[in-house]
Amino acid sequence: MKKIILAVAASLIVGSIAHAQVGALIWEDDFADLDNWIILTGNGYWGWGNGELEFYSEDNVDIAEIPGEPGNTALRLTARQESGPGIVDQWGNPLSYTSGKVFSKSEVTVKYGMIETRVRVPDLDLGGWPAVWLLGNANYAWPRNGEIDMMEMGGKQAFRDLHDTHNGGNGLDNSTVNESVGANAIFYSDAAVSPENPSGAASISWDPDDLYCRPYYRYDDPLVNRFLTYRLYWDESALRLTVVDDGTERDLYEEPFTIDEVSDEFTKPFYLIANLAIGGAFTDAYNLGDPGGGLPVSMPFPAEMYIDYIRVYEWNGQGEVHLGPPEFEQGTFGIYTDETPTNGELVAGVSSEIYVWEGTLVDGNIPPYEGENVLSWQTAGLGWFGAGIMSIEPLNLFDFGEGHLEFMINIPANVTFKIGIIDAWGNQQYVTFPAHQTTYGLVRNGDWGRASIPVSDIRGTAIDLRMLSYAFVILEEQGTACVFALDDIYWNSGIVSGVDGEIASGQRLQLHANAPNPFNAMTTIRFDLPAAGTYDIAVYDLAGRRVRSFRGIGAVGMNLVNWDGRDDQGANVGSGVYHYRVNSQAGSATRTMVLVK
Repeated sequence: MKKIILAVAASLIVGSIAHAQVGALIWEDDFADLDNWIILTGNGYWGWGNGELEFYSEDNVDIAEIPGEPGNTALRLTARQESGPGIVDQWGNPLSYTSGKVFSKSEVTVKYGMIETRVRVPDLDLGGWPAVWLLGNANYAWPRNGEIDMMEMGGKQAFRDLHDTHNGGNGLDNSTVNESVGANAIFYSDAAVSPENPSGAASISWDPDDLYCRPYYRYDDPLVNRFLTYRLYWDESALRLTVVDDGTERDLYEEPFTIDEVSDEFTKPFYLIANLAIGGAFTDAYNLGDPGGGLPVSMPFPAEMYIDYIRVYEWNGQGEVHLGPPEFEQGTFGIYTDETPTNGELVAGVSSEIYVWEGTLVDGNIPPYEGENVLSWQTAGLGWFGAGIMSIEPLNLFDFGEGHLEFMINIPANVTFKIGIIDAWGNQQYVTFPAHQTTYGLVRNGDWGRASIPVSDIRGTAIDLRMLSYAFVILEEQGTACVFALDDIYWNSGIVSGVDGEIASGQRLQLHANAPNPFNAMTTIRFDLPAAGTYDIAVYDLAGRRVRSFRGIGAVGMNLVNWDGRDDQGANVGSGVYHYRVNSQAGSATRTMVLVK
């Protein structure tokens, strides 16, 4: 699932939010469908050194009626003891368990509020590790993006014994994994860095002196095969984590956790995750690749975890929910430029970070091409170099699919290098600039030269332009020594919404949901125009490629355009998620549809 728990954060547990209030419901998912979620398929990815034993399969995720609650559906995650072709770890070794995991990245993000979920977990016995949690949406690597675990069970006996004189515990060191539940929050701290904890992960559940961590214990009626409600009270100043059992709400920490400049990860948006892991370092079961490192898994299979709903309320006057990917950027978007007019831009140290990879470059001395700022480096003699400009939050440049990535570079002609982009899922794509060649308009004559890369070339087949992490990367792999500089980097020709001048809201394009959605053979795109005029409709796949175009003259009011799942050449496109963009004199709008075959 997620973490290394090594760092102490006791001094940060302070404060009180007793006077804050729960406000209006902002958003809820009562799990009638999975529209807000992505199903993870693949091995446990080793976690963050967690050594989990499961392979996540979409067959283990579904919407099901809750047993004993007719008509009430829930998200059901099923864990099974099974093996077979493709059920392997990341090294190709066979695994013996499968399970389910979903997350809302690019679909739903939350910042502040009272988040509530109603959860039922199965008999865990030994090895089960259920959790409902949140991970920071920022492009930083864990733990710098932050993590909030609303509930997790299955932890080690030593952890339960340490805290069992509080919160329902009996002090006899005899609780089982079915009788205790806890919560956690993790962030990066310089003070937490050590040889045993190189990641700098500071975990508020790391409490070796038993000062503040308060897992909840229940012996007479174990916490499995029945529903409990978990709550996160979250505002700009604090996190409070609780569990509600039989109408009584219990805090899972002695005091709310106070957010400060060290833990400011918790002032940014997070996305939601739910999964049922098996084994690994959090539990007393064995770890992946180390059968002798713990006890055998004894959790009864199949095991079913039910999540009835997730709700977000205002808390202490705060709470935000964003649906879908980040807002679409448009026009010209600056990555690193001083003087080029832009509609939006990244600002180094504020909305972006500039990274040199693995110490492969040091400062150079080439002056700027424009303005006062420049990226000037020289190679460090390590046989390669890499650097990039990372947007701190995912960046949506989907509307630039038919534009260009422009930049100025001053680099010797004998250097072969690559320019690329990386999305928030880790997909990378590069184009090559061979030595002694003119590529994408770049002439290298010992001075600054401009390159203009069509986005259609650099996005490849897998890049998600809605969710970029690095909007510009330079990479050299042959070890050629040089001094070089970059400047005036921007994306251009993004679709521009709206028209010149002010348009009243009632005079704008209104794009309705297509119907049916999902669809198989045919769907209808529906939009209202305030006045007759031309329109352009583009259907894009997730990589940002335009697959179908429609152009016409629309009438006042409702207009209908049918799409039969074919591209502009008449070939059937594959199943999956597609975006459609309607452009008109009255504005532009984008929606999503799903083709199922």
